[in-house]
Amino acid sequence: MREVITLQFGENANYVGAHYWNLQEAYADEHRTGELFTQRSNKPSVPRALVFDAVGNFGAQALEEDLQSTGNDEIDEDQALWAGAKEVHRQPLYPKHTDSTQPTRMRFWSDFAQTKLSPHAMHVVSGVEFGNSLGEMNTFQEGLQVFAGTDSRGDVLEGNFRAFAEECDHLQGFQVLADAFGGFAGYGSAFMAKIRDEYPKAPILLYSVGRTQPARQLRNVQLMDAAISVATNSEIVSMSVPLFTPTPITKLNAHIHITVSNNENVYTLAAFLCP
Repeated sequence: MREVITLQFGENANYVGAHYWNLQEAYADEHRTGELFTQRSNKPSVPRALVFDAVGNFGAQALEEDLQSTGNDEIDEDQALWAGAKEVHRQPLYPKHTDSTQPTRMRFWSDFAQTKLSPHAMHVVSGVEFGNSLGEMNTFQEGLQVFAGTDSRGDVLEGNFRAFAEECDHLQGFQVLADAFGGFAGYGSAFMAKIRDEYPKAPILLYSVGRTQPARQLRNVQLMDAAISVATNSEIVSMSVPLFTPTPITKLNAHIHITVSNNENVYTLAAFLCP
């Protein structure tokens, strides 16, 4: 078996990644193999993927996994410490909008993600401790700083990444979907540099995902970020594939009609960009 580990960094990349795994799930109903999915005799097959994003971009997905992985343990621990009556109150999960005919109602990529991820696949990244006080990562450099701070507390390749790598019979390489600019572009670049040091001969295929029209107030910063990202990653990855929608998208083909207002319909754009 020649396995591939998938890494996803940032909101834009995860929108595309959700479409990608939906396609793999549809195809894998009859042809699921171990290149992209784990093959464990006693556990369900899940994508061999790690997903990195800000806490506010996971939607109900993070809450569902949190309840599954920690909810019962917390209740059992409380019962061991308190013998009296007790009530547990949980806020209802954010309702998913799965209707693809109304893409503008989808607030998170998890709304339309159909593939079940491993409970340990999702990693929340915040710049509060190592970045700015608001926890934002708006620039490539801020992403590098957050990664450096996180790595200083413990090797980021240990844990879930190491578990995926060590269960591979013959690791073929890595495919990475990362934001083309912003904090997760820097965070993803630093993560790939760490992988390159650990696996110097392993191929790394990078898909750099970006929206066509950056926010006006950040346009110059994002363009600079994209340039820095390309220059930095060219020394790390084996191949880099930029994924940007042409402008205007409606002129690509007479039969293609995609209406995008202020680039808000990320669901449709991500489907168009899906590799």
